[in-house]
Amino acid sequence: MKLQSSNIKFLRDAAIQEFVLECSSMHSIMKAVNQVAGFDVNVLITGESGTGKELLAKIIHLLSPRAVNPFVPVNCGVLSGMMFEDKLFGHEKGAFTGAIRRKKGCFEMAHQGTLFLDEISELPVENQVDFLRVLEDFRFRRIGGEKQIRVMIRLISATNKNLKSLIKVDSFREDLFYRIQVVPIHLPPLRKRREAIPKMVDQFLNQMAAKYKKPKPSVTSELINIFLRYDWPGNVRELKNIIERVFIVNDKNVISPSSLPSDFLWHFQEPPQMMDLAQVRKTAETKAILEVLNRTGWDKEKAARILNISPRTLRYKLLKFNIKIS
Repeated sequence: MKLQSSNIKFLRDAAIQEFVLECSSMHSIMKAVNQVAGFDVNVLITGESGTGKELLAKIIHLLSPRAVNPFVPVNCGVLSGMMFEDKLFGHEKGAFTGAIRRKKGCFEMAHQGTLFLDEISELPVENQVDFLRVLEDFRFRRIGGEKQIRVMIRLISATNKNLKSLIKVDSFREDLFYRIQVVPIHLPPLRKRREAIPKMVDQFLNQMAAKYKKPKPSVTSELINIFLRYDWPGNVRELKNIIERVFIVNDKNVISPSSLPSDFLWHFQEPPQMMDLAQVRKTAETKAILEVLNRTGWDKEKAARILNISPRTLRYKLLKFNIKIS
């Protein structure tokens, strides 16, 4: 379904606003996005999980001349064999058991729009050659079909893995890599753009207030400081999830560190005081010596026999561990 220009502008502005451009690295990324959006070149977006790769792909689509046409996302991590072919190319009625009607694949659904392939590193090797063949001229057949279908799409791919490393172990085709990576864009993890966190918190609270029809609470500086100290292994997705979680259960007009769930605050607890091995040994030996001496009425020779050490060694340990003779 085609979008109206007013809807495109609304979606584009909302996506860019959520992306948040509060650091130099993100400004550089958006500069590159604006440069390539108008050209039908294949883009490969890399970055850790949760950094916003699909959101960036949508922004590229919405900034392109194809914005009025569909944006079709596909998760390659759940596809293999015939499931892959069926998802991307579709099938004809009767092509296999259960094919009770013709079904269009994602390539057809994305015609004149953008096809976004997420987790492309998970694409099985046996399917990569078929996919590469389609990328040559964007012609394919549905499963069980004879007619060649031609589509015009813009391809954007994403991965959280190093495809060049996968090429070295024959898990990803080198020719496919160079086909999908005409323009590479790397999204840095949130821990490398912490300066954007305060703006992100404010933006996500605005979204939650609109979504759940609740007043937007203020945020204490102590809470922001905690967020700035955290490494965010789940990146922007993790930050958004924690904000949503706190927003839903919060019944005050302010969010402070006490509002955070215990399983998140756990990361900031001081680790228990640990003794080194020598201290552990000293504590254990002192306890054992004292127990035996008390049982033997402080008879050092008898205690030494029970401890299976010489009287001389016992005297040495009494001195070393500063154990006073009663």
